[in-house]
Amino acid sequence: MKKKLLFLLVIFLPLISFAQTATIRGIVKDETGQPVSKAKVSLIGSSIQAVTDSVGAYELKNVPFGKNVIEVRDANALISSESLDVKEQNVILNINSHSGQVDNVNGASTEIPTLTLDDDELKESASANVSSVLTAARDPFYSAASFAFSISRFRIRGYDNDNAPTLMNGALVTDLSNGRSEYNVWSGLNDVVRSRENSIGLQPANFSFGGIGGSYSIDSRASHQRKQLQVSYAASNRVYDNRLVLTYGSGTNSKGWAYSLSYSRRWADEGYVPGTFYDGNAFFGSVEKKISTNHSLSLTTFASKAKNGRATPTVQEIKDLAGSNYYNPNWGYQNGKKRNASVGNNFQPTFIFTHDWDINEKSSLETAISYEFGKYKVSGFDWYKAEDPRPDYYRYLPSFDPSYGVDPVSAIRDSAQLAYLLSTNEDARQVNWTKIYEANQIHALSLYVLSNRVIDSKKYGFNTIYNNNITDNIALAGGLTFQKQDMNYYKELDDLLGGKQFVNLNQFADLTTLVDPNVIQLDLNNPNAVVKEGDKYSYDYVAHLNQSSLWAQSAFKYEKFDFFIAAQLTMSGFYRTGNFKNGVFPTNSFGDSKKYNFTNPSFKGGVTYKHNGRNYLYVNGAFIKRAPLFENTFISPRTNGSAVTNPESETISSVEGGYIYNSPKLKTRLSGYYTQFSDITDTRSFYYDDLKTFVNYTLTGIAKRHTGIEVAVDASLGKGFTATAVASLGEFIYTERPSTTITQDNKDTLLASGDLVYSKNLRVAGSPQKAYTVGLNYRSKKFWYLNVNLNYFDDIYTDFNPARRTLSALEFVDEGSTAWKEILGQEKRDAQFTMDVSGGWSWKVNNKFKSLKKNTFILFNVGLTNILNNKDLTNTAYEQLRFDGITRSISTYPPKYSYAFGTTYFASVTLRFN
Repeated sequence: MKKKLLFLLVIFLPLISFAQTATIRGIVKDETGQPVSKAKVSLIGSSIQAVTDSVGAYELKNVPFGKNVIEVRDANALISSESLDVKEQNVILNINSHSGQVDNVNGASTEIPTLTLDDDELKESASANVSSVLTAARDPFYSAASFAFSISRFRIRGYDNDNAPTLMNGALVTDLSNGRSEYNVWSGLNDVVRSRENSIGLQPANFSFGGIGGSYSIDSRASHQRKQLQVSYAASNRVYDNRLVLTYGSGTNSKGWAYSLSYSRRWADEGYVPGTFYDGNAFFGSVEKKISTNHSLSLTTFASKAKNGRATPTVQEIKDLAGSNYYNPNWGYQNGKKRNASVGNNFQPTFIFTHDWDINEKSSLETAISYEFGKYKVSGFDWYKAEDPRPDYYRYLPSFDPSYGVDPVSAIRDSAQLAYLLSTNEDARQVNWTKIYEANQIHALSLYVLSNRVIDSKKYGFNTIYNNNITDNIALAGGLTFQKQDMNYYKELDDLLGGKQFVNLNQFADLTTLVDPNVIQLDLNNPNAVVKEGDKYSYDYVAHLNQSSLWAQSAFKYEKFDFFIAAQLTMSGFYRTGNFKNGVFPTNSFGDSKKYNFTNPSFKGGVTYKHNGRNYLYVNGAFIKRAPLFENTFISPRTNGSAVTNPESETISSVEGGYIYNSPKLKTRLSGYYTQFSDITDTRSFYYDDLKTFVNYTLTGIAKRHTGIEVAVDASLGKGFTATAVASLGEFIYTERPSTTITQDNKDTLLASGDLVYSKNLRVAGSPQKAYTVGLNYRSKKFWYLNVNLNYFDDIYTDFNPARRTLSALEFVDEGSTAWKEILGQEKRDAQFTMDVSGGWSWKVNNKFKSLKKNTFILFNVGLTNILNNKDLTNTAYEQLRFDGITRSISTYPPKYSYAFGTTYFASVTLRFN
């Protein structure tokens, strides 16, 4: 800790020097010579920026002499990023952009600019001041991770989403229950959320302290949207088949008002996986008023309402019997139509009110107030004193000992006959809706129902961000954030499936040592409740969460070195309120639980050596403390308020460094990183057949290490050709043996406590640890392009089950034997290769029809993913959270998998009026 603080102090005390500055002025125009308004012109590596006015004019002040990089963006895309030598105090820089260039099929813009400079505007500079590294430009590695690697569910550096906070119009948009950015709440609104800034890894940002995975700031305010009317339609064979999007941006009028609207519709009767479907609508509206030269107010609202039939990972045995890696156990035929039992519903409208204040030429304050509410639901089977209705239940498969199980369809006990039936009869391996309805209709109570697991959330947020360019060399940024979130978790009866009513009783309650018959009551305040459609039952509790943070950052830019240092103080708290009084936990389920509060400091800093305007060396470090999550601290919040004893904050120590080369024809980045996570808590719950109840498995003291190298090369080959090569070589492993606490939901006693899990040196699952891509791109001067990428993924591991890696699991197993190695070992999935092709073309209709009053473009894009139709790329793999304690065989409960789609396409046509 002392060494980390010393390092931060050293980079905080650089010698101060001053340089001459210039003013750069110019006009941004499109290819017809018309001015482009509301384009953002920025000096990379600083907070110096301007927005073009109605005639396309801009002005950048206090630009340091020497080599600089000027970046120009419109509302949707990067227009330009070019090096510029500055010596004179007044420079004229006019920019001609090819507005309407082809949009890439993956959603990233490919608009390319032309910069025109007079000879006397670019003179050799005597100054040795070197511009800062181009952090905001498109990074080839992150582009590959976002698109070429996405088929494998690749995670940059193996980090989870909670390590990269996201802001929208100055408001923090993260879920406090899991720390993750809530991308689903604006799903489908690509047209209006493309304008964004980001920091990479531990690099500094002027809008957030950030995380070890960087940070993102999306600007969807009306004045920052392109002035246009755009209609697009897309056809696909992925999650949805059709997409229709309508977007309008007014631009800012003479009275300072700006409006933006967008609507998207996405749908599919059946997606790529059988039994799935999609029905989604998304809405966006933003209004902004510039009330004076220095103040503007904006109100933005958006919502994505989606309903989708889901697929579920399952064991390879039944996938092979079905003859497809895309077998989906969630559906069956009802009255001749496919019906899915697992349906997701999401609708969480969000409102953001933002005030921007340009205090003076050097300082600004952005303040945002946000409110989000709505529900997320997922349906699934529930049953009372009946057989499990899921067709892939392990007792119904041929591999299960027939002396213990009976096939639900044909009562076949012979494994060979059962295998033949399941492989030849689709009905035998799908949900039997007819049998379920018949069973319910002959009983007073429904034996089977469909229930919704509901999260009803309300979230309030306040965030303010201050920026001040104190001098040409020193910039200060800081902010204050407060978030409060209340999340009501409950189960809701969705469909009685032909029955009349259901009962709110605990069928898993332990009656072997019956003392109090009330243990079967799930809510003692309303005993023996009869449940009807729409009623809450089983569990009902509220998670109350809050978080406040104060952060500050100083950045120093000098002749050959850039430095930054940042600190953050975060205060977090949460507690549980139970709305049901559970019969098994009558004293610890109803009302408020103990309240938990955490105060955590975090620091980060870095230095960049600028050899010249093209070669950079950098090193950054961070020490971060963060509170444990609510969902991991409370052991079984569905049933009671018990929590981990003395929960600890998680510690993250991280360092990264690398070399960057930037030139007009070649961009290269070589980076290395080392990140250590410590004191992690994780709680998992699963149904355990032997105990006939849910078991809660809490692990404390988890530690893991993520190390690796990232390589990215982007080379211009001339005549419109460019080539990219990207490699990510990581090693993500567990470095300690965590301790366990095991409880069960049907008994108020501990099953085990303090046992060690032998997971040290196992690999962290969830992402390929090695990924590579090579791409060749051609862009024609006639506004069409073609991209080809070859991708390779390796070191894909199956997530481990802690229950089989304890001393009790290894009891009676000979140390060093084959069984011993199998129990402690970890499965590595096969490496896989894929190939992608994408292309597009844009046409400016005005060139053909001169009488058109507005610039009109038609854009065509098509993308083919995995064109070799590789169906063996595993993107989800995990061991079941149960272990056969009798035979000690790992095959009794084999892992479950899901696979990346085979060949898919996405084709769109867009009509745009500017």
